[in-house]
Amino acid sequence: MSGKKLSGAYLSSLCMELSLVLNAGISLDEGLSMLKDDETDKQNKEMLTELFKSVDSGNSLHKAMDDSGAFPKYVVDMIEIGEKTGRTEDVLKALSEHYERQEQISRSIKNAVVYPAVLMLMLLLVIVVLITRVLPIFNDVFNQLGTQMTPVAVSIMNFGNALSKYSFTIFGVILAVAVIAYFISIVPSLRDKFKSFHNKINASRGLNKKIASARFASAMAMTLASGLDTDESLNMIERITDNDNMKSKIDNCRNLMSKGENFVEAIAQSDIFPNLYCRMLSIGFKTGTADTVMSEIARRSEQDVDEGIEKVINRVEPTLVIIMSLIVGLILLSVMLPLMGIMSTIG
Repeated sequence: MSGKKLSGAYLSSLCMELSLVLNAGISLDEGLSMLKDDETDKQNKEMLTELFKSVDSGNSLHKAMDDSGAFPKYVVDMIEIGEKTGRTEDVLKALSEHYERQEQISRSIKNAVVYPAVLMLMLLLVIVVLITRVLPIFNDVFNQLGTQMTPVAVSIMNFGNALSKYSFTIFGVILAVAVIAYFISIVPSLRDKFKSFHNKINASRGLNKKIASARFASAMAMTLASGLDTDESLNMIERITDNDNMKSKIDNCRNLMSKGENFVEAIAQSDIFPNLYCRMLSIGFKTGTADTVMSEIARRSEQDVDEGIEKVINRVEPTLVIIMSLIVGLILLSVMLPLMGIMSTIG
């Protein structure tokens, strides 16, 4: 294998299939053999073949996954814990639910970014056509009538002429930015650095804070369901968290626990969850259902993220439409009003 990491969607599907295999009483090597035979993607088939050969030769599942280089360290560590505690099936199912939730959050974020970007691009194209193609036509009409456009319209047209004159340069810059963005997206080290830089800037902002809390809740629900204690869970989650603000909160939570605070109080004082979720968690620990309550918190946190993203879209979309409509209206009015005055004078 090339060591290419598997997508969250594929990890969710694979973990669920493996948990079903174990639930049916089928051995792992036999289950992997069935999965590789049914796989149609060449790279994934090679990865499953390697897993099958490794497990069939006597290696544990977590060792086979670690050797393949295709699985995140989080998956490998969790499955190792599951194998040691005899809860591999439960861990696989929890991993499947965890990565399914992560994919849902990622899809929501992408939808929140893509739709406004496409809308803005379309409106910008309309404006560019107006100032580079339509305004010069009106300018010719005014010249034929022996007058000139308003200073505002002339300034806008001159800006359009500059855009046309330097269009190749502008296109080259846009293309270079697109190429750089593409390389950042496909090179893991560059992608991680960009992601880290972005998180440092936006880590404590409202929506990013909700996303970090939702991912923390999802991971914590899985680790608690796998039999880990809270301290081990915090250590593991901190290793896989890419949000610096959340890492700081987890570290503060551990420090508070070391000073004698219980887990729920430490979570509340570290501002990881809102007070309502902390009260739910407190009841969960008192009733011995902490993992179930944490799963519910994860579900509600993801719902909060979806609602937050929807609010952002609902604010951005009309704002873009209003701004672009005002610009288009200004361009048209700066031309049409004087032209209407001339036409009424002629009439």
